Amino acid sequence: IFQGAHINMTHSLEALILSLEERLFDRATRQNVTMLGALLADEFVEFGARGAAWSRADVLRDLPEQDFVQRRLSDFKLRLLSEDVVLATYVCEVSGDEGPQRSLRSSIWKQVQGRWQMVFHQGTRMAQE
Repeated sequence: IFQGAHINMTHSLEALILSLEERLFDRATRQNVTMLGALLADEFVEFGARGAAWSRADVLRDLPEQDFVQRRLSDFKLRLLSEDVVLATYVCEVSGDEGPQRSLRSSIWKQVQGRWQMVFHQGTRMAQE
């Protein structure tokens, strides 16, 4: 029986969701509509670090055409929201001409028919140090 967010998170689930987040940073995934589509739920929505909002259709249309930028993920944490829904949070760092740009990221993943898909993602820029 589900006991709320206090259930001890299994290492395997945390490792799985981390690997899915990292897969979304991968060039091959970002440039492949089929691979992206498998990771994003039909109702997916993203609020970007610069204030824009994207639907699943927007991401599948636009992301494969964008220039690839290497990203680094750190400070990954996972919280169980229900049996089949988790919240992942982490810091994303992108190297830029003016130094690294860092943002706080949050993703909600849900398990449907044994497969985890992202339903929501948000990035919020961090203040420059």
